[in-house]
Amino acid sequence: MDNSISLIIALIVIVVGGILIQYFLWRDRINDRRVLDKHWNKFLKSESLNDIKGIAFYGDKLIWNKHLTKEQLKKIIELANSKVARYSELDKLKNNAYNKKLHYDRIFPRSGSSGGIKQSW
Repeated sequence: MDNSISLIIALIVIVVGGILIQYFLWRDRINDRRVLDKHWNKFLKSESLNDIKGIAFYGDKLIWNKHLTKEQLKKIIELANSKVARYSELDKLKNNAYNKKLHYDRIFPRSGSSGGIKQSW
């Protein structure tokens, strides 16, 4: 009898933990969608004012946003590449943007494919 109660308690803890994790992930996705336009406008304003700290700050926030579009990423990469020679603060943004581009351009394995590996022939 004691083992069955322990098993039930363990299962309840696992289920409640899973529900809490899903809730926080869901809330994070909603928040990312909500602030994307605000951060994008502040990034563009920082670009027009040539505010390097603002570009680095809002660019980093945009890079980690799950709802960033490829066009926005392309603009961030172009801006970071053009200004990184003069402003070393943008080096981290340039690297993160490049990694995000690699993430967007990755190949997904499909049935009957070589597992997503690019073939040179």
